[in-house]
Amino acid sequence: MTAFLCLVVAHLECPDIRLLVEIAFGQFYEHLVTRLATMPIKLATRLGRLGVRVEEGPKRVAVLWHSFFVDSHSWDRVVPVLTRLRTVVLIDGPSFGASDPLTRQATIADCAIATFDVLDSLGIDRVDWVGNGWGGQVGIAAAVEEPRRIRSLVSIGAPTTPLAGRERRDLAAALPFVRLFGFPAPVQVRLLRSIMTERTIAVDAEAVRIVKNGFLSADRRGFVRAARSFVLDRPSLDDAAVAVEAPTVFVAGDSRTGWGPAEAERVTNRMMNARTRTLHGVRNIAPLEDADAVAGIVREHWAANARR
Repeated sequence: MTAFLCLVVAHLECPDIRLLVEIAFGQFYEHLVTRLATMPIKLATRLGRLGVRVEEGPKRVAVLWHSFFVDSHSWDRVVPVLTRLRTVVLIDGPSFGASDPLTRQATIADCAIATFDVLDSLGIDRVDWVGNGWGGQVGIAAAVEEPRRIRSLVSIGAPTTPLAGRERRDLAAALPFVRLFGFPAPVQVRLLRSIMTERTIAVDAEAVRIVKNGFLSADRRGFVRAARSFVLDRPSLDDAAVAVEAPTVFVAGDSRTGWGPAEAERVTNRMMNARTRTLHGVRNIAPLEDADAVAGIVREHWAANARR
């Protein structure tokens, strides 16, 4: 294909046309190289192969792990800002995105250890961890499992308490249906309303698309296993959070049911080096609902701990 295009260009007599073809081919080639460089790779871990994207930046590395129901594309709005300061490793959790479906019962701690499998494969030692929801919980476990390897932690909308009450009952009741039939329109609507604010749903079609793609592309059986492992059966992480040594920020949205700023501050007040930041008008997926604010909090936290 390349040889054919070069032959065509060589026989073009009009300099302007020849220049346009050279420019168009050059842009196509650059686009292709960029796409190939950022395509997910699959790396073997104890939870199966996890989909990983590496976005190049400076020498220091940050890991980004997404919330439940979505995949690593929920970070797409903050990545361009964060890659000015870090090389960013985006991980798809088991059963989501490019990762293999979960095949067994697992724990949040298993996810943390699987992340270290990924980092070992990439030859990466220490990282800054940024997690949303599920990813924040995995970050807490990672910081306890391997304290030396977690330079700092930003945990966004990540409850440390077990799922309880109506949220637990609704999810438990929905899982057998999801396993058989997937996500019909009424289920999609309920999920979206539990994940994002009504305003975001009404005005941000791209955010809605990213969230829907996250759960619609998930393997049904793998999704159910993951939901039982990492949501329904998630234990309290309060004691684990208190044991975290890395400088930590808990970010809480004031529109999140059951885990707002007051609940986050209850935990950070017991931690050795932690504080709480509040985001207004967001629910569960703050990196989509208020990417600028999330990126600002992360950059501020990194700057405050630049000497670590």
